[in-house]
Order: sequence, then C-alpha cells, then structure tokens
Amino acid sequence: MKKKAILLVLTLTMVLLAGCGKKGEVSKNSEEAAKTETPAPEASEEVKVLDVFWFADGSETQAMEKLITEYEGLNPGIKVNLLEVPYAEMENKIMMSVSGGEAPALSRTTESILSAVYEATVDLGDYVDDKEEFVGQFLPSIENYYVINGKICAAPTDVTANGMIYNKTAFEKAGVKVPSSPEDIWTWDEFVDALNKVMKDGDVQYGMVIDNPTHRWSTIMYQFGGHFLSKEGPDFDRQENIDAINFTKQLFDEGIIPKSTWLGGEDPNNMFRSGQVAVHLSGNWMLTNYRDNIKDFEWGVTYMPIEKNRSSVPGGKQLAAFKDTGVEKEAVDFIEFVTSKVPNEQYCRESLFLSPRLDNANIEYSFGEEFFAIFANELANTVPDASFDMGYPGFTGKINPTQKEGMYEVIAGNKTAEEHVKEIDELAEEVFQP
Repeated sequence: MKKKAILLVLTLTMVLLAGCGKKGEVSKNSEEAAKTETPAPEASEEVKVLDVFWFADGSETQAMEKLITEYEGLNPGIKVNLLEVPYAEMENKIMMSVSGGEAPALSRTTESILSAVYEATVDLGDYVDDKEEFVGQFLPSIENYYVINGKICAAPTDVTANGMIYNKTAFEKAGVKVPSSPEDIWTWDEFVDALNKVMKDGDVQYGMVIDNPTHRWSTIMYQFGGHFLSKEGPDFDRQENIDAINFTKQLFDEGIIPKSTWLGGEDPNNMFRSGQVAVHLSGNWMLTNYRDNIKDFEWGVTYMPIEKNRSSVPGGKQLAAFKDTGVEKEAVDFIEFVTSKVPNEQYCRESLFLSPRLDNANIEYSFGEEFFAIFANELANTVPDASFDMGYPGFTGKINPTQKEGMYEVIAGNKTAEEHVKEIDELAEEVFQP
C-alpha cells in the first residue's frame, strides 16, 4: 500500500510539473507568435524634401553634393535636391515660382539676384540663436549683400574679390619687385611708375587691362574714396569719383591700358594670357583659368595700390530660404550647417573659392594658397561702401548698363567725368528708397 501511495504521488507530481512546463512553452511561443504577427510600431519620421535652385560656375556642385550627403546622414528625415537652373534664368525662375505659390525651399543667389527677390525670403534672424553672432561670423565688407533693411535674407557660402594678377616674368625682366606684404603696397602713382618701367624693359606692350567698367573699375573708385550711394541718397556726383574717372581716362590716354579692351571689344583675359600685358585687374575666379592656360610665362598675384583707401569689391554667392514652403525651419538648419566653419572650409577648399567666414581666411588649397591669401587680405580691407552699392536693391540692374556705356563715352572723349557722374545720380534717384 505504501509503495502504491508513493508511486501515485510521484505520478501526480510529474504530471503537474509537465503541465507547468507546457504552460511556460505555450506562453513563450505565444509571445513570439504575437511579435511575428503584430510587430510593435517603430518610430517613423516623414521625410521632408528641400528643393534647392542651383547654378554652377565650376566644381562647386560636386563639393556641395558631398555636404548634402553628410547632412542627410546626420538628418535622416531630410532629403535635399539640387535643381539646376541656368544663372541667366535664376532671378525669373525664383520670382515665377514664388508668385505661383511654389517657391523652392532654398536657392543659391548672388547679390543682384537676392536684391530682386529678398522680400520673399525667410529672415534667418528669426531662427538662429543669436542674430548678431550669426552675422559676425562673416566678413563685414559683404554684410550689405545679404542683410537688407535689417533682415538676414541669406547666408554667404563663398566670396570673390577683385585684385591684381601680374606677369611675373615681365616684372622680373624689368627688375621691378612687386609689394610682398600689406606694409609695402604702392600708391597709385608708384604703381603707374612701375607699369611704365615694365612696359619699357619687360617685353610687354601694355601695362594693365581692366575687364569690367563697373564692378572691376569701381575698385579704383573706392580706393580713391568714392562711392555710388550714401544712406541719404545718390552720391556719385562727388570729387573723389571725378578724380577716379579722370585718373582712369589718363591710363587709357597714355597707352597704359589699351582702349581696344573697352572700345573695340578685345578680350582682356586673352590679352593677358598672350603675354602682352603686365597686370590684369580681375578677380580670384581667374586663377584656375590662368593655371590651366598660361604656359609661356610665370604669373602671380600682388597687392593692389592705395589712394585714400585700400579696397576691393566683393562678390560671391549665398543661400536663401523662402517663406510659405512649410520647411522653413529645416531650410535654415541646412543653411547653418553648410555655412558653419568646417563644412564651409571643405566646400571652399574643394571648389577653390574664398571663404566668407572670418575664421576661414587661411585655407590650405591644393593650388595657389598664397594667391588666395592675398585676395582674402584685400577683402579684409575693403570699405563697406562697396557692398552697400552693389547690394542695394535694384542697383546693379538699373545702374550697371548706364555706368558701363558712360565710361566708354568718357574714354572715347565724348563725355566729361562731370557729365557722367550727374547722369548716374539722376538714374540712381529711380532706385533709391529713402
């Protein structure tokens, strides 16, 4: 009897244990099955698309695409699309898109484009942490290009500068040393003396070419202390401008600058490349052109002369975000990323651009690092009047064509400097906004 009782107890115990074990297995399998059949919802984020109107001058598209890839990796909920638009069509493309209620999230701009579309742009100052700190990152000489009526309409991505590219072989042959630092730059009179010596002994026909009667020529005007506009109104009719115009005319009259470049359509770039000219007053965008195309002589970059001021004339590109797109905050965040120190340095280095950032003045380029440093120094010493004039809403479109034709007339002897400055001031009245 005892043996039967013990056997019964053991049997019941085994059954109970087996039952418990089966219950555990069923529970576990049920949980796994539940997971397989109805997975827990994962956190999903809607991808926001930032369309960017974009034009290109060279290799900067590839450089920007690298930054976009990096940004999208850091922000998986964002997709950035570069939409190629020819530069000549950009202003109209933006205006038509805005008026049609289909503005892009962002667009690449220049000072002239931005001055035409700025009212449709987002004020970056409403989004950045510190408005003054944000603007303070960039060169003061370009502030008027992207800050319009107190509104931060865009942020600069790169900048250009006018400067002096010279025929090093011709100067060395003539025994003329160019300034090697800002401390020993020439006055304009000293510069002209040097050009005359190089023309005589350096085996060149002309001393200098200037490839634009407004943007490049105005470098001389700002160095003479002049400008087109003041905050009070049109201000081209002033003695400093008359002096700068007459000085320029003298350079043409004395054969230092060939009249054929302004009056006959001869290309200043070709003339310099051919070795006929000692100096080209142009911009840093010519460096790669001359690197690739000049084989018969050495060339370099030197500091521009001083009269009353040192000054260049800045140009460059910006990124603007547009209102009523639904992605304003994301667009501004992208702008802040690509214009911050490290990404902007990478972009400018790979594109062979000058950086607009104060802390990126000494980028290590694969070519011409010493040349870019001189152009950067010219920008650092540029008067604010330059960007105030060139960035003033409506200025370039209205003034530049008449300024160009007027300078041609002065050089040809058909108009006086006094007549020209009065004509420009009358025209400027049409765009000035008190």
